[in-house]
Order: sequence, then structure tokens, then C-alpha cells
Amino acid sequence: MRTLRVSIIAAMSAFALVACATEESTVVIDDPLVVEVFAAADVDPSVTLAIEESLELATEAWGLYWPTEYWVLGLDPDAGVALVAEFCERRDSRGEWDYDDCMQREAGDEQHSMIEYQQLGAQGAAEGSNFGTAGRNGTVEWGIHRFATMLPWGLAGMMGNSGAEDVKTVFHEYWHAVQHSFIAAVDRDARDEVMGPVWFVEGSAEFMAQYATAQVIEQGTMPEVPPGDNPFTYEDQMRNKLFDIERELSGACAGRTVTSIVDYSDECSGLGYGLGAWGMAYLVSQTSPEVLLNDFHPVVESLGFEGAFTQAFGQTIEEFDTEFMEFFASSSESEKLAILPVP
Repeated sequence: MRTLRVSIIAAMSAFALVACATEESTVVIDDPLVVEVFAAADVDPSVTLAIEESLELATEAWGLYWPTEYWVLGLDPDAGVALVAEFCERRDSRGEWDYDDCMQREAGDEQHSMIEYQQLGAQGAAEGSNFGTAGRNGTVEWGIHRFATMLPWGLAGMMGNSGAEDVKTVFHEYWHAVQHSFIAAVDRDARDEVMGPVWFVEGSAEFMAQYATAQVIEQGTMPEVPPGDNPFTYEDQMRNKLFDIERELSGACAGRTVTSIVDYSDECSGLGYGLGAWGMAYLVSQTSPEVLLNDFHPVVESLGFEGAFTQAFGQTIEEFDTEFMEFFASSSESEKLAILPVP
């Protein structure tokens, strides 16, 4: 395990004062503000290094607000259990979670456990499946951002995937950390209400990740990663989303609009990622790529999601939904691609 330490940007200091309040209803953030990457013993060091470098790029671009832990599972079950044990020992030593309770939950058979990332990776490798998953798994109660991921195929040089796609995934997940960092409330319902609907939460994370990946490619700061069978390009990624959206809107999700994708339980929640990303691209084309970080998130808790949206974007959610869906239905592929901000 290598520990990655990055500087704290001055822009986050005002929020930190709020988040460090001692009331039980608010998140408590302890020093030091560091990013740490923990990997199972069977994960190649090059994978860990690429994730560390990707997180450093993300924090340089968007800020570091809370201590961050990123746990990387490999394919070997014993190595996976050992990593979970390290995680649980860390929680127990900090007084956050009893070791035995932690192991029962995270190394057991409960859905969304930490060991499930190893199991899904092993299954994918055995079947030759290109499926991948990573997630922000909390937790505000500990005052940290906790992430876990199965083995990233591209970074591991497997499945023909581009390593840049996995860098994009790290950016996507870290954007969720940014979203959460501007909300001080601990209560889950209160946080969910302020975070907003699926189309916005996932759509903005996906768009910002795509844009950030394009920026590091353009700037020549992309970590050294396997190229895969096909090069990663911003335009191709966003174009591919158009094909996926068209397929879904002509099938089971016919008639849906972008802002109708509210809950993860919605059978069309997957549409929120692609259509939401294009919705965010449309909003950014009318404002700037910095609008979320500079104008929306700093006021989202004080104004609420809808109030912050109206103030940042100059229109109500309903007005945006109508305007964007009309644009999306009437514009050509080239007209859609033309609104993408240049990295």
C-alpha cells in the first residue's frame, strides 16, 4: 500500500469550517486530509500507481475536502479477504466499527459487501466478461470518502480495455466525493434530498469525468496506462452514449425525459447516466465547465437542490427539461457534439 498525500486547496477552507462543527448532526472532518490507496496483494503495483495518480489529478482539479480511502480488490479470494481484514482492522482501531461485525458484513455474503468486488472480478475473468464496477461506499459517520473497486481491466491490461477508461472511472467516482463534500448533514434522508436525483448525480459525475479525462489527455498528464484495443476519445465516448440513449428511448424507456430519472430503483435509472451526462453537457454549454464547482455545489445545502439549480443555471428544472429534450430530439449528431466544451 502506498499513501498519496496531496495539498489542500484554499478554496475549500470555508466549507471545512462548517464540516468540522462538533454537533452530531454534521460531518466531522479530522486532519490530515490525505488520499490513501489500498490494494490486495494480487493487484499489480502499476494498477495501484495509476489509481493514485488519477486521484491526485482529480484532487488538483476539483479539490480535496475529506480524507479519502480507495480500496482495490483483485481476483484472488484469499488476497481479497486479507484486504477486507485490513479494512476492518483500520475501522476497529479508530473506534468506528467492531472488527468482527465489520468482517461479518464486508467479508460475508451480503449484497454490496466489500468482498463482492473481488467475487465479481473473479467471475468476470473466468467468463471473459467485460463488466466492471466501482463505487463510493460512504461514510459520512467516519468523516471520510470510502471507495471500493473490482480489478480495473484496462489498468490491468486485460479484456482489451483502454486504461484511460479506468482513469475516467476514478474521476467519475471522485466527483461523487466532491458532491458529498459540500453537504455537512449526517442524516441520510437530508443528504439524499440535497444531492438531487439520479439524472443529476450520475449525469454530472459522468460528464465531469469524461471532460476531465479529455483534459489530462490534451495536457499530456494522463497516467501511463495500457492503451487497450481502441483509443479513448472524449467525442467517441459521448457519441457512444447517443447510441445507448436512442436504444433505450426507443424501447422500455420510451417517452421518458431526463429529469424523470429520479431514483436508482427506477427500471430506467441507467438512462440517467448517459442522458444525464448529455443534459449536463447542455447546461455547461450555456454556462461554463466550472459552474458546478463554483456556483452550484457551494450553495446546494443552503438553497436546496432546486434553488441551487435555478441560481446556477438561470432556469427552473422544468424549464431545463423542456428545453433540453426539445434540443435533443431536434438536433443532429453533429449539432449535439458541437455543444461539448473544448478541453
